[in-house]
Amino acid sequence: MSLNAWLPDELIIGGVVIWLIIVLAVFCYSLIFEAYYYCYKKTKLAWLKSWINPLQVLTGALPLLGLLGTIIGLLDTFSVLSNNASFSLSDSIGKALLTTEAGLIVSIPAMIMLWKLQAMIEQMETKHAT
Repeated sequence: MSLNAWLPDELIIGGVVIWLIIVLAVFCYSLIFEAYYYCYKKTKLAWLKSWINPLQVLTGALPLLGLLGTIIGLLDTFSVLSNNASFSLSDSIGKALLTTEAGLIVSIPAMIMLWKLQAMIEQMETKHAT
């Protein structure tokens, strides 16, 4: 059995960039959930403070990776279009936009969770200061 039989078409169409988005999203979400756990337990404040900024940067990179995938897909589309006049342009552009959609879908909830997490960390800091 080939790998194509096991994977959805979107993961194959998106290429390497979609896999980078998935790996980075899993890494970010695992750290976010770990940070929420530590906030709930009210422990490891130093760990929480040290990871909040890198998490914001990594989460912000997710839609940029999606845009990179879209640019790569559009470049591939136009190179094929220049060689083949019977090529479906709308279908190819839709496939190219898949990575942008994936980047936005995983980054927006993560950013909201990070804003809430940052507020919880600030609240923990003020309680520890008093």
